[in-house]
Amino acid sequence: MRKSNRISRYGIFAAFSIIILYLFIGTGLHADDYQVIGGWRDWSDFLNVDPRTKGLMIFCLPTYYTFWWAYFVLGFQHQWVYDLIKVLAHLVSLVCVYKFARDYFSRDRAMIASALFVFYPLHDTTMYWYMTVSAVLTPAVIMYAHSLIRNERTGLGLLFLTLGAFAGYGSPPYVFGLAAIFLFERTYKKAALFAFPGVLNVALYFYIKLAYSGVEARINSHLGIAGIVKSLIMQPITLLEASIGPSYWLKIYYAIGSISLISFIIASSIIIYLLIKSVSFSKLSKAPKSLYFGLLSVLLLSFGIYSLTLLYHYSVFNTANRANVYGSLLIAFLLALLPLNRKTILLLALIVILPVFGLSDHWKSWNSNQKKIISNIENNRQLHEIEPKSTLLVTGNSYSKLGPFSHIDFFITSGLTQSIFKKSVKSNDIAAFTSYLYIDNGFLVDPKFDIKYPLTHRIYIYDSIRNSVNEIPLSSLPLLLSQRPKEIQHWVQLTKGTWIESSIVALSPRLVYLFQ
Repeated sequence: MRKSNRISRYGIFAAFSIIILYLFIGTGLHADDYQVIGGWRDWSDFLNVDPRTKGLMIFCLPTYYTFWWAYFVLGFQHQWVYDLIKVLAHLVSLVCVYKFARDYFSRDRAMIASALFVFYPLHDTTMYWYMTVSAVLTPAVIMYAHSLIRNERTGLGLLFLTLGAFAGYGSPPYVFGLAAIFLFERTYKKAALFAFPGVLNVALYFYIKLAYSGVEARINSHLGIAGIVKSLIMQPITLLEASIGPSYWLKIYYAIGSISLISFIIASSIIIYLLIKSVSFSKLSKAPKSLYFGLLSVLLLSFGIYSLTLLYHYSVFNTANRANVYGSLLIAFLLALLPLNRKTILLLALIVILPVFGLSDHWKSWNSNQKKIISNIENNRQLHEIEPKSTLLVTGNSYSKLGPFSHIDFFITSGLTQSIFKKSVKSNDIAAFTSYLYIDNGFLVDPKFDIKYPLTHRIYIYDSIRNSVNEIPLSSLPLLLSQRPKEIQHWVQLTKGTWIESSIVALSPRLVYLFQ
């Protein structure tokens, strides 16, 4: 019987591996991946650990040396290797979360909880954007460490815990939140032991913040009590809206609408298999209170971190949805409590399985489109003839479009745009031509990234859809700006002029650009 069960588990793992390989191959590079590769100079950049030059990555050294080497070794080429690293990272994440969940659930429910957390569509960015793959791997490693320490494998557990605690500036909520599980269970020594690497991480954070001016940018320099309170209010509101509100259902709809025939066949096969196996799924007798106390603690602590930055709110569209990982952890383990019957399987098929495959197809399609655009830019002679100090405005392809919503960043990110045009355009003043830009004292101002572009020389527009370049007079710029279509990243942008807009801007003034 044991041999049969072992073969069954290996078969499930092999099936997961094949499915993950299908989901990831072809998803490629996105957003800041291009910026990092474009900024590469020599190996001293990679090996240097001076906080003054390493920037925010000084707080993420395990992640930096585990993932970023590929940028410097591979560059823009061999994107299939990046995809294979994503596959490996997600397989490791699945195993680590499974080991953690196994301390509380039966095998089948532990598998479901693990798969739901790793692949939940709320945070598809962490799946397909290479730079943010660690946003799931890091908590997975911390959860594995928790399981090791619970099962008295303290030395190995501390090793993984320390790596996880220092793998990202977003680690403390996981470390302290999961330590709360031991605290709830009154195993105080394990709680203190588990929290200790988190304390060291926070101490290092504040040491670098105080000792090296300008390195740390996570705590807002204009922070005040009112700002923290407003941001704290926004956290649960935006989480609920993103996870069960209109945004999530819109994302499900447009994600499923992006699914290819092959993906639909594979997803349908998985659903049919689960429906057949549903009669043999285990029944859950009692929910472990300590587990949910810890997972809720993780989420509440993440609210605190986000409130200090004044930058992040929960949203299902755009690459900022990587912030949804904290909430997805609690949601995944709550869904694992549902009765595992056919109705539940059909629900999971609608809200997870089909959207996951549709989003995979969307990222693959967009990656293919990006490669075509980059090739057009490299081979466009008109771009090479643009004079230095001129201003180049780029239209089209600011984001991918998931239905009507702007999703995956492309030309909207200034650093990425500079990297892509670096070899073709002599000027450094290159910007996505968006509706929220405005003219102020001879400068074109981007309020989203707080950047000013001079308008003292020639102005050109590059149409990335038609691959064409045209010079325009300064006098025509205001009219052209007024005609730019708005990038819709959230349905609330359609409520301009209502109490919804005024409430959002009052709680988070930096989001005013969304309504401009």
